[in-house]
Amino acid sequence: MSKLSHQLREQPSVREPAYRPVALADAGDRAHLEETLGGVANYNTQVLSRLVAADPANIEFRKALVSGVMSAEFAGVDAFGRKVCQWQEWPVPWTLIMAMARQTWDEVRHAQLANGVLESYGGAVGEYPDTLAGNVPQRPTQASASDDDPGDPIISLSTINVSLEGAALNTFQGVSRLGEKIGDPLLQHCYDYNWADEVTHTAIGDYFVKQLCEGQPDKEQRALRAHARFEFARAQLSGEQVDEIRQFFDEETERATLALGAATSY
Repeated sequence: MSKLSHQLREQPSVREPAYRPVALADAGDRAHLEETLGGVANYNTQVLSRLVAADPANIEFRKALVSGVMSAEFAGVDAFGRKVCQWQEWPVPWTLIMAMARQTWDEVRHAQLANGVLESYGGAVGEYPDTLAGNVPQRPTQASASDDDPGDPIISLSTINVSLEGAALNTFQGVSRLGEKIGDPLLQHCYDYNWADEVTHTAIGDYFVKQLCEGQPDKEQRALRAHARFEFARAQLSGEQVDEIRQFFDEETERATLALGAATSY
């Protein structure tokens, strides 16, 4: 393991202003959330989207919504930037490393766009706590680690790019449509733009999971299990569930290949 990879595993995430996880909200943050949103429980994307739709004139609701979504973008910059370095320790194609570099930049752009929307409301990064707060440092692991090793590119791609980024498609589409509904063209445009990137991020996962698992049923099963644990919150799969997820991969392959078939251009 390179010195940089080792340092990254031991280094906590850093941002200015510093991360402030809502799960660890202090009395001051709780009082602020109570005053502006009606409580900590309302500080999530689904609830805030409903609040904004019901009361578009309430700028605090909009600031909170964009702040919450933006937290994930900062966490993405951190996470994918680490992968660019750490995955060079794994037997993966260089095109995957370059895809992670591209995705890191996409997350930077998403954070910049969100910050622009937030500033248009008179808000700023750090005004609301973070729904996500970067990476928790991981201890060094080996490429032969168990299915649960989050550093394994196959496991990470299955859970993050295929599942989590797939879920982000719905979030961004919903926020964009909300912007259209309430007459906020900046919110609509920025999250439509981000949605398009998430389509490619999901395609990256589809494409490289298929490539890394090709001709290796044991790796395919690990990918399926990782995906299913995320989607269904259970460790064991029935044959029907395995077939369902495999069919998903098959259906996505053509789209992913079209999007990333020119990967050698990275």
